[in-house]
Amino acid sequence: MNHLRTSFTSPDGGVGDLVVRTHTPQQWWHRLPAGLQTPVWSTILGSLIILGMLLAFHQVVHGAVQQSELRHKTNALHAEATGRCKILPGRGASDGCLLQLASQWGEQTVAVASPDLLSFE
Repeated sequence: MNHLRTSFTSPDGGVGDLVVRTHTPQQWWHRLPAGLQTPVWSTILGSLIILGMLLAFHQVVHGAVQQSELRHKTNALHAEATGRCKILPGRGASDGCLLQLASQWGEQTVAVASPDLLSFE
């Protein structure tokens, strides 16, 4: 191990030794058994870590894509049902259909204003 010793004088006049240790970057690597110190094992370990991270990323992206497809299908079905409700003959049937649709889809029900409620007398 590399050791550098220097002497210094403290403010109170005493003399001491300062030990500066320099660490080698792969010091822990040399404590492994000789068979594991070959570059092949570090390559295998690095490859396994990268493969694991890629698999985790794939799972996250795949889940997000499935959720997006489901949301898209749900929005399309809701838009289609809303369109069918709006083309029903008569204001009452259309409003009732829209209210029923909103309650089935768990939406906040918005009060539909009928023409007789809008009279300003």
